[in-house]
Amino acid sequence: MKRILILLVLFAPVVLLAQKEIKPSVSKAEKALKDKKLDEAKAIIDVTVADQATMVDKKGAPSKSAAKAWYLKGLIYASIDTSKNEKFKALDPDPFPAAIEAFKKSDELNKDKKEPSFFSDAIGLPILDTQVKANLANAYYTKAAAAFQEEKDYKKAFKYVDQTIQLYPDTVFLNPAGVFFAPQAKETDKSIEWLNMYLQKGGTSSDAYVMLFSAYRDEKKDNDMALKIIKEARAKFPNNADFPKYELNVYVTSKQYDLAKNMIETELKADPNNKESYYMLGELNRELKNEPEAIKAFEKAIQLDPTYYDPIASLADISFKDVNTIRTQRNALNPNKDVAKRRELYMQIEKELKETVGYWEKLETLKPEEDAVLYGLLSIYGDLAVYDEATYNPKIEKLKKKMKGLGLEVD
Repeated sequence: MKRILILLVLFAPVVLLAQKEIKPSVSKAEKALKDKKLDEAKAIIDVTVADQATMVDKKGAPSKSAAKAWYLKGLIYASIDTSKNEKFKALDPDPFPAAIEAFKKSDELNKDKKEPSFFSDAIGLPILDTQVKANLANAYYTKAAAAFQEEKDYKKAFKYVDQTIQLYPDTVFLNPAGVFFAPQAKETDKSIEWLNMYLQKGGTSSDAYVMLFSAYRDEKKDNDMALKIIKEARAKFPNNADFPKYELNVYVTSKQYDLAKNMIETELKADPNNKESYYMLGELNRELKNEPEAIKAFEKAIQLDPTYYDPIASLADISFKDVNTIRTQRNALNPNKDVAKRRELYMQIEKELKETVGYWEKLETLKPEEDAVLYGLLSIYGDLAVYDEATYNPKIEKLKKKMKGLGLEVD
């Protein structure tokens, strides 16, 4: 019994020390944070912001130290959230909401004053609020990028990039967040919100308009907003060749053919040698089932620029479909009764194949590693080999070797 009493006496100071009352102190919370003692810093700041005497003056207004106290709480909780130390991470399972709430309270108390500097570096120089939050945002963005690129966990990446922007909604984060992170996570509304914020803050990337246009046209099915976005984009980026095509796409998909025609005519009147306008005219005529006029327009575009991929691809597609149309007609004929007609169509197919193969070979020179081009060309070579094995079988083998080298599947 006596021995037990002695042990109790020996351990009594330790117990008393562990139960020592934590007193509110902004300066001590700051010191603990600087010393990287996040557990101590959290304990002190929690008591501090809950203490009426510290946070409110005698007149009932926020005290002079209230804004800094809330700021330190935000910084401490964000530091816990971004810490790699499991001991500190265990202090709070979800510290981010508390961090953001604390920063907001500090901002509210400081709204009529200049940018605050509630923290200083190791030698006492003040660190501005923007720098503090930019550093924290970078920590969250690093997590977002890792989840996006390495883990391919787009929901997780979205969560971190959302936290990044809540801390520091700068254009450097808003653009990738709206263009990549939100769309991959199927967060269309957030993508729109962030990209609009990006543009309002003076963002200059045309990608923001492309993604906004896509979000409204494809996800929201709102052609009016899509059209508004792309017109704004055209005004800001008059030399972007893709934006007029997007506008035309809205008119065509919504069957506003008169508006589409007027737009193209205006473009050609302003610049009669605009290859993009002739390409768009060709696509409009395809939509209107006027294939001869479409071909003329595509050929004019290629005449202006022999390396213009899009109209060449359109002509390749048209001619290949013509081959299949003739093939369908031939297959419908009776092989016993319509021998002559079937023979005529058989030779016509060869003629059309030789015409279309030129377009596909040109496409290969322009985009030598494009999957769709290589598979299309291989198919046409196979059809032509039926007529001329000596010429086309070597081409087939050469093309297959190339495709295998690119990792494409071929027989």
